[in-house]
Amino acid sequence: MRRGWIGAVALAAAVVVAVLVLRDPPPPRAPETPVPQVEQANRVPLTGLPWRQVPLPSGIEHPHHSAVDAEQSVFPQAASDGTHLLVNHNGVTIARGEESLTATLEGARVVVHETNTGNLSTVDLATGYQTGEFTGPNTALVAHAVGAVVVQENDQCLTILDASTLKTVTRHCAPDGWAISLLTAEMDGVQWREARPQEHCARWFQLTPPFTPQPLITGERACRAAVLVRTADWELTADFPPYEVGVLNTGPLVARRETREITLDTTALDVHACGGRIYWLSKPTGADQKGELVRWTPGDNKVQVLKVGTGSASSPRCVNGVLNVVTYGEGQPQLWALNEP
Repeated sequence: MRRGWIGAVALAAAVVVAVLVLRDPPPPRAPETPVPQVEQANRVPLTGLPWRQVPLPSGIEHPHHSAVDAEQSVFPQAASDGTHLLVNHNGVTIARGEESLTATLEGARVVVHETNTGNLSTVDLATGYQTGEFTGPNTALVAHAVGAVVVQENDQCLTILDASTLKTVTRHCAPDGWAISLLTAEMDGVQWREARPQEHCARWFQLTPPFTPQPLITGERACRAAVLVRTADWELTADFPPYEVGVLNTGPLVARRETREITLDTTALDVHACGGRIYWLSKPTGADQKGELVRWTPGDNKVQVLKVGTGSASSPRCVNGVLNVVTYGEGQPQLWALNEP
């Protein structure tokens, strides 16, 4: 009899527990945050690339402002009358200005920027004819990519031009209290950063066809970044050093994709994609900012240090998919092109 009574009590208790469990299930567990796989890229030397040395014309000024692709060449040159020229590989003048000139190539179109006046012009290299002009503020920063030229008027507004005619298409201004900075030309469009002092996180924008500013969806580390490059599902950032916002050299340069995180370099200057890889100037020193040319292939755990000519390298440029770099050693500067970077 006693056993029956004990069994009945145990059964009743089990039923009560079961009812309580059904009525009040335990709270779900929060999903575990994946732990990133932190890696440090190794630096390895790379020689034997098919660099092509490009002859520089006499009287060239600022060789690193040249633009060379597989078929075309544009060089800044000082004229005997004190003016400044842009000439092609045959020595034919395609633009003239009162101040130093910078050229950017997209297809057969060259956009010419007179750096100290803000004057812009665009020339069709196939015909040699000028197809557009624009006069902007003399402190203007300019970026040219994917059929658009973006002129920074001040720290709050941008003027967006059609690259073929330099006609104004639209104007973009940041909200009150926000400032625009870091205007750059990337492979997939012109890019810039908008920030304000009281905001923890900055916003990044890109100009996409047809001439539409679009906010970029970025990772958390892009908030403070001075560099943002995206390629093959990887996001590369380099932060402003603490308490030194606005300094020239940023670092470290870190690549992230899902749970992988690779530190690529301690300092990096002019980080850009070209031909499916990322190139930048490593260990820049001195007022002229020369250093080592390096590259990274997305997903690799190594950074390749490229041997180019003699001496130090200037910042690389990507011109119609061709990598340009100027080296400075003994004697005259040398311009090199890599057709398949």
